Amino acid sequence: MGDIHTALSEGGLAVTRFEWLNSVLGLEFDRYVLDHPDFAKNIPQDAIVVLQLKGEDAFNEWARNIAEFHREEGQPLLYVRISGLTPPRSRLIRPVIAKTA
Repeated sequence: MGDIHTALSEGGLAVTRFEWLNSVLGLEFDRYVLDHPDFAKNIPQDAIVVLQLKGEDAFNEWARNIAEFHREEGQPLLYVRISGLTPPRSRLIRPVIAKTA
């Protein structure tokens, strides 16, 4: 996936690889929590969720540092270990091209 200095363009916004990975993991974590409400019961109120991806030691350290930087006194940190991600796939239902120019 490259290194921390690799910038990806999303809508004209340059983001580092770690920022991109964190946003992808955050989106998938949100989906997981919505699909598994019992899992959400284990998340303390006002906790900062720190996503940790297997095999991504540099990213994991970066995520921990960011969380500590933003943490308020007494605020809980919740570390979530993630084994990996399945390949992305479309969730569209029967798309149809209505018109071409």
